[in-house]
Amino acid sequence: MRPTTLRGRLSAIAGLFLLVGTAEGQSVPESATSPAPIAKNEEPAAVPPPPAVTKVAEGTPLNDYWRNTLRFESPDKSFSLFVGGRFQFDGVSYLTTQTLRANVPGTNALEDGVSFRRIRFDVGGTIYENIDFYAQVDFANGFLTSPSGGRLTNSTYPTDMWVTFKDLPFVGNVRVGNQKPLYSFEHMTSSRFLTFLERSVGYDAFAEGFNNGFQPGITMFDTYLEKRGTWAAGVFKSTRSPFGWNVGRNEVEVNGRATYLPVYEDGGRQLLHVGVGAAHRDLDDAQDRFRARFDARNSPSTFSSLLADTGLFFGSRQQLLVPEVAAVCGPWSLQAEAYASWVEGATTEKSDGSRLAPQGTVFFWSTYAEVGYFLTGEHREYNKESATFTRVVPNRRLAWKREGFTGPGAWQVAARYSYLNLNSAGITGGRAHDLTLGLNWFLNPNMKVQFNYFLTARDAAGTVGDGLIHGFASRLAIDW
Repeated sequence: MRPTTLRGRLSAIAGLFLLVGTAEGQSVPESATSPAPIAKNEEPAAVPPPPAVTKVAEGTPLNDYWRNTLRFESPDKSFSLFVGGRFQFDGVSYLTTQTLRANVPGTNALEDGVSFRRIRFDVGGTIYENIDFYAQVDFANGFLTSPSGGRLTNSTYPTDMWVTFKDLPFVGNVRVGNQKPLYSFEHMTSSRFLTFLERSVGYDAFAEGFNNGFQPGITMFDTYLEKRGTWAAGVFKSTRSPFGWNVGRNEVEVNGRATYLPVYEDGGRQLLHVGVGAAHRDLDDAQDRFRARFDARNSPSTFSSLLADTGLFFGSRQQLLVPEVAAVCGPWSLQAEAYASWVEGATTEKSDGSRLAPQGTVFFWSTYAEVGYFLTGEHREYNKESATFTRVVPNRRLAWKREGFTGPGAWQVAARYSYLNLNSAGITGGRAHDLTLGLNWFLNPNMKVQFNYFLTARDAAGTVGDGLIHGFASRLAIDW
């Protein structure tokens, strides 16, 4: 029935506006939904109650701000987005004999060079409060298109490419996608926050391998004892491909990591970190190979000269154990790890591809220790969620105008010793002692200049490739 009085018509118009506002997802004050009093002898207006208003993603405002990268976030933090990236530009020079230059294996010669070590772009964020996502691609890679190494090509690789379901009952967090296997302090620390240009030679041999340090898998992880410790466990597809894929039966890797902070004081200016990581994997196509490159690389990593190399051999399974320790005492920092690797059922092959006698279980290992000191008083920042070192923030960043400079930035000196042994049974991949000295200048939280000198003693099982190799390298790095 049509309203015939002025009051009835006004009530109908108000109801129409309420319906339109609700349809557009606008919240409606409770008092606005109460009907006006009906006068005596008047018929009520036909105004149905508005539907319940629920929170939806559509139309959610995101406020932009800068926190070491460009971020967008809803007021209640249920939705967020960030865009970022990094690039690292290296220059390398080697000093050694001509005989060593000619007899160090690798696709490229042991000569001076420049290259982009990493060019990565990424995007990530949070949706509906409990789901994180991250997608990152590296543009500074390459691979061989022929067995002889005569044909090379550049390519993009996925690195971190995952979705995380946060704050789940019982398990904490679950991550699905391409990600880092769960072992090694230096491996879990981002390449943006490394003390030296490269991680240790042991990491290169046992953790990075030929998949760029990332594998497809599913992991569970969380903190415990009010974030004094972390635990993580994962199941991955064994792969030697950097493209985040593989096929094959029963080629599975199971790994995990646990850490604890016996000491954590003064907001992390005094801390002691201990942990251990481990992995058990079925070999991809029943084959394996361990190799390590130098502390500074003169070309994209696939083409870099090799410090030690077992060559391809056959096996069934591998076990890896990586104990770790790190400490911070004001401007001083310490970090050390060991890599122990066992490969079961190992056999080598002749040049014609036929197999030699079985070697049983072969054992390879490596260790390193490094120390750093901030001349300007900063300290290594520690992330209690990931149990790793994170971004260095200078006390006074470097800034300048036409009139001059202000602030020194942060200055750090560091030293590292590494040892690698890839000789076991009938496999002679070589041994190496490596000393690296570093000077780091952090202009601001997002940019640094690094200088490294390294001295490597290469023992290639008595070949003409034995000897000392010196190297000088520098890097300009920025991330945002």
